[in-house]
Amino acid sequence: MLILKQFGILFVLGTVGIVMFTIASIPLIEQQLAKLSPEALAKVPPLGILMLLQGLQLTALLAISILVGIGCAYRVGLNSHLLDHWVFHTTKSPSFAVEMKWSLGVGAAAAIVLLLLDRLMQPALPEALRAANNTEPSGLNLLTAMFYGGITEEILMRWGLMSLLVWIAWKVFKQGVTLPSQGIYQGAIVLAALVFGLLHLPATAAIVPLTPVVIIRALLLNGIAGIGFGWLFWQYSLEAAMLAHISVHAFTFVLNGLLAKLV
Repeated sequence: MLILKQFGILFVLGTVGIVMFTIASIPLIEQQLAKLSPEALAKVPPLGILMLLQGLQLTALLAISILVGIGCAYRVGLNSHLLDHWVFHTTKSPSFAVEMKWSLGVGAAAAIVLLLLDRLMQPALPEALRAANNTEPSGLNLLTAMFYGGITEEILMRWGLMSLLVWIAWKVFKQGVTLPSQGIYQGAIVLAALVFGLLHLPATAAIVPLTPVVIIRALLLNGIAGIGFGWLFWQYSLEAAMLAHISVHAFTFVLNGLLAKLV
């Protein structure tokens, strides 16, 4: 019963992001379909079926990640305040206010660093990618980034993948008695961040060919953010990583708006 409660809470949260991501992906899928020849297009399932398949694939990954996290996270000292409160009925963390400050601080710092790095790398990027980066996001795209990126991706990358990496390394290297050593956490944070960056490449490949510069940019920008989110998950909670991820998108949106007015 406890496992079902844990699964249900995280699954509902993650599914909201998947639904929003699927809806927001429709224009991009339509653009890709428009590039196909009539012969190739005739072999492709209808748009509705494509979106359903995408949603089901992400939902399956979400379910697997949640179950993996349930099996690994608490065993290696990683936790979720939502599960602590709603499932295990523990008291509110006394460090919650400090946690929020760290999350917002990491989010703001990451947004500034990523924005500066992206601006520096713009001249070396293909024109199509520069144009896509300079497109002002709609309200739906911003909300999708905050919900899918901030909640669903954190369940996938931190709760599922990072917890699994820490648990595997702990069992293999046997570093730490009651909990893994700091090196194991740090290694898992970096590795999960690299995977986080790699998983953004397919979306980029839909816009431009994956040149070395494009790949480095994706790994660098997403990797830096992923390391920050992983550190917060390790030191505080899953929700701390989620809040930081959400705030990165919010701060980036605000900073881009301010820069657009100044330039």
